[in-house]
Amino acid sequence: MMHPLFSEVLTHKDLSKAGELFTVEDNDIEHDLSEVVDRIYEIADQKGYEDSDNDQSVVEICITRVTTAIRETQSIEEHARALVKLLEMCHRHTLTTSPRDEDPPHAKIASDIMSCLFLHYNKTAVMKLAIPAVVHYLDCDNKELACNVSSYLSLAAIDNADLLAKHMPLLVTSVLKGNYLLSKVLPQIFTQNPDPVIRHIDCLVGTLDKCEVIEQVSLIQLFSLVAKHQPEVLDKHYNKLCEFLSSGLTASTVITIFVDMAKQNPSAFVDRLDDLKKFMDNQPPLTYSVIQIIGAVGTLNETEADRSLKYFSSMLASSEDSAIPMILQDMRAIGLTHPELLTPYMEEVNKLSENASSAVRILVQSMKDDQQKYLTEKEMISVSSQTVTVITVGNPPNAIHPSGTVSVKTTVLSPNTADSDLSLPKSIRTSERESERTSSPASTLVSERLSINSNLTTAYLNQNEPVHDGVQHFCEKHFTTIQNYVEKISARIPLPSKCSVVNGKHRRYVKLHFQCASQLDHCLYGKSQFSLDTFQPKIWLHLMFLSIQAQSSSALSQRDNNVACLKVCWDALKGERSDGTFLTLVTSAFPSVKDQETLTQELHEARYFDIFEFNALNKQWSCFMCNHPEKVNGLLQDGLPLIAGQLKEKKGKWKFLKRWKTRYFTLSGGQFTYSKSDLRKETLPVSKIQSVKAVRKGIRDIPKAFEIFTEDQTYVFKAKGHQNVEQWVQCLHIAVAHSQNAHTTDTDKKAPDRPRSMVVERPRSLITDTKL
Repeated sequence: MMHPLFSEVLTHKDLSKAGELFTVEDNDIEHDLSEVVDRIYEIADQKGYEDSDNDQSVVEICITRVTTAIRETQSIEEHARALVKLLEMCHRHTLTTSPRDEDPPHAKIASDIMSCLFLHYNKTAVMKLAIPAVVHYLDCDNKELACNVSSYLSLAAIDNADLLAKHMPLLVTSVLKGNYLLSKVLPQIFTQNPDPVIRHIDCLVGTLDKCEVIEQVSLIQLFSLVAKHQPEVLDKHYNKLCEFLSSGLTASTVITIFVDMAKQNPSAFVDRLDDLKKFMDNQPPLTYSVIQIIGAVGTLNETEADRSLKYFSSMLASSEDSAIPMILQDMRAIGLTHPELLTPYMEEVNKLSENASSAVRILVQSMKDDQQKYLTEKEMISVSSQTVTVITVGNPPNAIHPSGTVSVKTTVLSPNTADSDLSLPKSIRTSERESERTSSPASTLVSERLSINSNLTTAYLNQNEPVHDGVQHFCEKHFTTIQNYVEKISARIPLPSKCSVVNGKHRRYVKLHFQCASQLDHCLYGKSQFSLDTFQPKIWLHLMFLSIQAQSSSALSQRDNNVACLKVCWDALKGERSDGTFLTLVTSAFPSVKDQETLTQELHEARYFDIFEFNALNKQWSCFMCNHPEKVNGLLQDGLPLIAGQLKEKKGKWKFLKRWKTRYFTLSGGQFTYSKSDLRKETLPVSKIQSVKAVRKGIRDIPKAFEIFTEDQTYVFKAKGHQNVEQWVQCLHIAVAHSQNAHTTDTDKKAPDRPRSMVVERPRSLITDTKL
């Protein structure tokens, strides 16, 4: 039975008592909420609802109370079906914005219901109900509501790509109709349903000129997935894609597309190499991708192979050390196809191993082995009549010669015998086995100038091979599984750049430090790091280990420096935990979905996601200023943010009865001030601000607002337009970052006696690696 107060408010549509709903405990109404939603359905579906301000106010307050209770009691699964039913009803009514830019009542209900549903985007049971209903809002006449739907679907795609992929045709059609914001969803679900995208690839490429920069980035990312799946459909769009090589936001993705196209059809790039080489000279970070294209063309025929090898050889002397392994790798690939062309360059290649990294030495040795194998096979194939001399030392049974003499047997090989490169070693191995069965402990030496003594080499390597430890054995066994796991979670959970074990007052604890991976000119964390004290050190350290292993080309052991550092950090917590040894930790089951949600919740509580977001294009976590560098212009004056204008601040005792009050605000330097009616000024120091968040999703009353969080208070502000909100939020973020950077510097100078800590950093190569 419905709670009496809810029953009275909804039956009599009594607005005077609606406010009292917030005095009722959440647990007292938890199991009534579906019935309440059904009653709201009946009221909102009645004729005349759109003209009744009283009914609309009652419904709005009741929906706010319902969604709040669902959130607090975590009962979304129980009530999702009723909410979706209400959402489907709203779609049948008018959703078009009025001439005064006001949302109709059913659009307001839909906005609040979507916000409640997609707050739980990681719950599959909820999304199975919500997604089919929400996608139909993409074609509504309410631009802002459709924009919010696009954002919600992008969020849902993180954990529900399979569910959303079923609606790929509708999503593609919506993008082609002009809903370009939805383009950021397509890359997330392409793998599950690629056909609709491929069928409309020409039209999608045609929309690039109509999109904003961030939407172009999403489409280019989509095309990179198409290139891995069916690259030939992009060949005729080569010139259009080349236009995006000049942008730092899209250049790396476009060149990756060309790599996949070249691997599929290298002949198409023969006449394009000169332009790509010039591009590589201007964009050194993308050298490896261009090298791959040149290497792919080099596999076409001897002429192109020779051209590619000459070019790679000319690069060896002038390239940076980091590029040498890339060049050698493609030279080796060509050499496997045309080994005779690689031979003249081997002398120069051999010199590289003298003062080179281990990666270079390994590649050089592999190329030498390839060449030796080629020369051996060549010599064996060319044999028409060769001799094999078997020298027997000792006195085997039935020997013709007396003890102490040497028996020499010479065999002439016929052309037929030499046809197979396997026939000679096999016959010799057979003779050796027969000799072993019939001889005394005498030694038999086989001298064969047609092959290498591989047994001696193998024995030498085995003699010097280090013993595997438990970590290495585990990594070898699960090498691919670890890589796939880390790739899957990297878009959901950022990896710390550093972890510290701090000697606290009562116990040791782990402090995590996160960097912005991009570190562009106006990076919010260019000189500092985002830090949090974690309550889940076991899960974080386990993920850091898996991430380091995923970056490695071979299985790591406890002797590896990075792994040893993590072990030191784990062992330093001894006494604060009872979770076993470091070996037990890293070889245990990978962190589960529940563990991942725990870490995500910890990051949410620390407001990490207010500042950072995952850059799907570069596959890394960056601050919003680095992710959107195109928005920096006009925000700074002398390196500091400066902005002023009218804002509406929400004031009032009860949340649902708060009123907006317009004041003139100024952000300058380290102060956020506003003028009061009596000419006095109130100031909020920027140093007191913990975070700033734009409010865009599911909050009907303030669709163009932002929030400022301090240690003990939350401020809500509304600007005149969406772009104005973004400018305020961006300037406040910059000001807060400057304040935190200054505080960090002062702390370092003034506090030499900070708590002692043991710091474990990831190697620099991992800090900036886009796969982490």
